[in-house]
Amino acid sequence: MTSSFLLNHQDDVGMAERVHSAYLECEGIARAASSSFFRSFRHLPEPKRKAVNVLYAFCRRVDDIVDGDWLPEGDLTHLDSLTRTQSEALLEQRNFNSLFSEQEHFERLRALNSFREKLDLIEAGSKMSEPMFIALADTLHRYPIEMVHLRELINGMEDDLFETTYERFEDLRRYCYRVASTVGLCLIEIYGYSDPNARRHAVEMGIFLQLVNVLRDVQEDLSRNRIYIPSEELAKFGISQSDLRDPTLAGTKAWQNFMRHYIDHIHAHRKSALGLLPLLDKDARRSPRLMCMAYNAILSEAVRRNGDVLSRRLTLNFYRKMQVAFSTLLSPNFD
Repeated sequence: MTSSFLLNHQDDVGMAERVHSAYLECEGIARAASSSFFRSFRHLPEPKRKAVNVLYAFCRRVDDIVDGDWLPEGDLTHLDSLTRTQSEALLEQRNFNSLFSEQEHFERLRALNSFREKLDLIEAGSKMSEPMFIALADTLHRYPIEMVHLRELINGMEDDLFETTYERFEDLRRYCYRVASTVGLCLIEIYGYSDPNARRHAVEMGIFLQLVNVLRDVQEDLSRNRIYIPSEELAKFGISQSDLRDPTLAGTKAWQNFMRHYIDHIHAHRKSALGLLPLLDKDARRSPRLMCMAYNAILSEAVRRNGDVLSRRLTLNFYRKMQVAFSTLLSPNFD
């Protein structure tokens, strides 16, 4: 009896150490990938901060797979047959061209399938061996995050394995939901809330942030043959998606008028997004509020440039970043 107790105790201690180590690895991924993100969530209570780091690490790795910056280690050959069939079906169904060589496309799609497989195993209660998924399984046990949101995130990221163009604003909005609102719906379960309207506002928050990202990353996306700005929206102002590669476009009235139109879209989603903040648990409001302020500053920079997001990337200089930080700290309605 004593021997059995000691063995069970040792197993419990060993598992606790593995879980602790897994959380530290996720923290390392979050810290290395985005110092600004990491700093913005330092205000959270430790359990919530650790869970957010895990969620960020998962999202970061999915994004890294799609961009070709990272692939999971280990033997994934058991997924080969499924992935080849899936790849052929996707290319035929979507009438899209892969952005990469056939081998690169296959490897990235297979890696995404390995993440889907891990989610299935977590849901089935299987023990995980990889640190990130050990921490993710523990986080999903502690917080009521719906697995469907993580799966939908992978589906949305998968779209970026193909040449990306959108026709209508609703198409872009659907993409924003899949890659950003899903994350918001996971985050609020960590932050905590009591009003179910928080979920609706979290969806809008994701769309608001991702629409700003589209402006911030337009040059980088063009270099990857990804065009997120809908052709139908551009056409209203006599602009085609191919015109986005014209360095003189930013100085035209047509582009400036389009940008006012696009920013109006962002403001509409922003208004509803900000309704999320007072619905969150008080100890979790500061971090998302800081993020909103940073994105508002990026949007203000686009306005200040008279809509020129094409000649150079939308970034904030050191002085402007300090303004955002100080305005957050000094705000009388911070909480």
